[in-house]
Amino acid sequence: MNKVNYLSFAGQTIYCGLDAHKTNWKINCRMDDMEIASFSQNADALLLKKHMNKNYPDAKIKVVYEAGFCGFGIQRSLQELGIECIIVNAADIPTTDKERKRKDDKRDARKLSRELADGDLKSIYVPDQSMEHARSLVRQRHRLMQDQTRCKNRIKHLLMFSGLRIESTQERWSQKYLKQLRQLDCGTESLRSALDLAVEQYQQIRKLLKEATLLMRKLSKQEPFTTVQKYLQSIDGIGIINGMTIQTELQDIYRFKTLDSLCDYAGFVPDISSSNDTVVIKGITHRCNEFLREAIVESSWMLLRKDPAMLMKYNEYRKRMNPNKAIIRIGKHLLSRIRYVWKKQIEYERGIV
Repeated sequence: MNKVNYLSFAGQTIYCGLDAHKTNWKINCRMDDMEIASFSQNADALLLKKHMNKNYPDAKIKVVYEAGFCGFGIQRSLQELGIECIIVNAADIPTTDKERKRKDDKRDARKLSRELADGDLKSIYVPDQSMEHARSLVRQRHRLMQDQTRCKNRIKHLLMFSGLRIESTQERWSQKYLKQLRQLDCGTESLRSALDLAVEQYQQIRKLLKEATLLMRKLSKQEPFTTVQKYLQSIDGIGIINGMTIQTELQDIYRFKTLDSLCDYAGFVPDISSSNDTVVIKGITHRCNEFLREAIVESSWMLLRKDPAMLMKYNEYRKRMNPNKAIIRIGKHLLSRIRYVWKKQIEYERGIV
């Protein structure tokens, strides 16, 4: 009886660069320094698993793709199937001038597989799914807040552009003020309809914002939020809204080994260009978690009104820099407090710089 030799790639690693789109994936595979395959397939993790098992049985598969619209779904699907997968920031992938000028999906996938095989890629943090969903709720409330502001500005513009005025000493967007808007003499039916639609849109957004706020408050009373919120909100300047934003954006404070790494993630560091003896500081970096940085800056301004120690520190900074730079320094102090109370699991004591 003849002995049958089965194909086996046991002990070998196949590196796959995946360029993801909504309906299809472009995949490039390599083994060490040699490119072995490049193909397209439907956007399906199980289909990729079957393809790799059929062509490279027993091999260890590593996959990488860029963070983007597809989120963490691909990574989680591949991990469940036993395929190691990481996600990288597109800006962190080394790129040649030729690759920038002749960009296509095939080259992008090849570049990913090459850098993965070389070990030059650093994975971004993949959050727990329940925490990710909580973050989506908090971010949705933030977007509704932005929409409400846009609606207000549109109504103000319409009034100004049309020469309409309301006899009101204070504009607080109360029910009384909205009633005045609805009863305002606009002159024509068309302008009246335009203003009514704008006011109706504002009221709908405000209703959704109220619902989102209630849901977020309810979420904050559940674990793992209620314990952390108790510590975060013990810091002057941090309320429930910014407290939930900070917690859901940071996810896990223990993943930041140092305060510098936390400040870097929040975007409280400058962009620097250095050549020989010339060092150019370009100002605060544009690379940041924008939701987190906004919450920290807002809380920092509130902190000045409530903590005399930080107000004193701010005045010292103001003697040698403008207010915007000074508040960034206060934001770093606030991040230090956040890291301290969260890791130590203790409430903050006022009056400490």
